[in-house]
Amino acid sequence: MKFRRSWVPNLVTSGNLFCGFLAVIAAVDGQAFKAAVLICLAASFDTLDGRAARMLGVSGEFGKELDSLADVVSFGTAPALLIYQISLREVGWIGTIAAGIFVCCGAGRLARYNLITSSDKRFFVGMPIPMAGMTAASLALYTGALNPYVATALIGFTGFLMISTLRFPSVEQIAFETFLPIRIAFIVIFVLALARPSQFLYVLPLSYISYGMIANIVWAIRGRGSRSAA
Repeated sequence: MKFRRSWVPNLVTSGNLFCGFLAVIAAVDGQAFKAAVLICLAASFDTLDGRAARMLGVSGEFGKELDSLADVVSFGTAPALLIYQISLREVGWIGTIAAGIFVCCGAGRLARYNLITSSDKRFFVGMPIPMAGMTAASLALYTGALNPYVATALIGFTGFLMISTLRFPSVEQIAFETFLPIRIAFIVIFVLALARPSQFLYVLPLSYISYGMIANIVWAIRGRGSRSAA
């Protein structure tokens, strides 16, 4: 059997899917920290598979579809199940619906992404599902000090952000193309999240959401000002 270069990114994507599967098992077993770490590891694989495909020049429809299926498991199902097991189940059917909506919004976000052809890779339409999954996973670690109803509302809001038409910058754009103070703050938050995930992991996705929301407000104000000047 002849080796194909396309196998490399597909194997990396499979690593994403496998981590998502293990995260589901950990969530069912009540191992919140382990599940959250596996979801973050899946996010690392999700970043690497795209880079590998571009480096090898083997991007195609198969890899694109496989990536979406893996993302639904790793950043949709696994985080929703984790936050449900840890917190949302305490509010009954409302929590069940919120977790289900999160998964559905993630699937819808991926379906739309596969249909949109944009040349600007610096931004996404709607919050990327890996960051949404990390948001849910980090909230699951922080639920000791978080009211279950607040957690339910945050999960629902995160689902809405995924299917919204708001533009969210890519992590690469924040890390390498923004103002220096923002880049430094991003690096500090990232290091803290790695060093003490149980205490600081939630800061990373929530900072990303805040940055995206503020950026959209600024763009809206600038656009309104441009139309007024015209």
